[in-house]
Amino acid sequence: MPIGPVIRRIFGPSERSISELYRSVFVDLNVLVDQIQRWTSASNILELGCGEGAVVERLVKAFPESNITGIDITPKVGRLFQGDHSRVIFKQQAIRDFAAENEAKFDLLLILDTLHHIPWELHREILLDAKKTLKPGGYLILKDWARSQTFIHFLSYFSDRYITGDRIRYKSTVELRELIEDVFGQNCIKAETQIRPWKNNVAFLVQV
Repeated sequence: MPIGPVIRRIFGPSERSISELYRSVFVDLNVLVDQIQRWTSASNILELGCGEGAVVERLVKAFPESNITGIDITPKVGRLFQGDHSRVIFKQQAIRDFAAENEAKFDLLLILDTLHHIPWELHREILLDAKKTLKPGGYLILKDWARSQTFIHFLSYFSDRYITGDRIRYKSTVELRELIEDVFGQNCIKAETQIRPWKNNVAFLVQV
């Protein structure tokens, strides 16, 4: 049984600030969103696997002229979002169903720390469905935690595995590149970087 729901009940009103502090141990979301902003502009943004809305909240400020949609299969999608709701839509929906209704609609697709929560055999299928939501020439920014033999990696695994209850499995940086190129084609990766505070935070800019 995941311990996340128990922790949430314990912290009560402090849940949001504790969640932010916990997340910052592994990735600086402000730096991540700054990198997204440097890489591309967009008027219509989709985040696949948006969770409770931490990145969407930052995107609203970083892209003040953009409409942003966050989807996730969790019933708690967007629950902790605080900000301007006028340009934001949250949906509890699988990407296959969402893509069928929103083909070629978005300039920018974000998949951030989501793949390692999804069974490996579904990675290619998920990306193929997600690709359908992008306009020709649109961009995907994929960020995930890359596997390594380090203390912080094992700490990340333990946290993800036992707080969320998901059966976590991480790809290496090479495996992430191979997956992206398999779905989006050779030479689709236009840039690659690491997001502080750990080199495991690998982000790719991909063009359709």
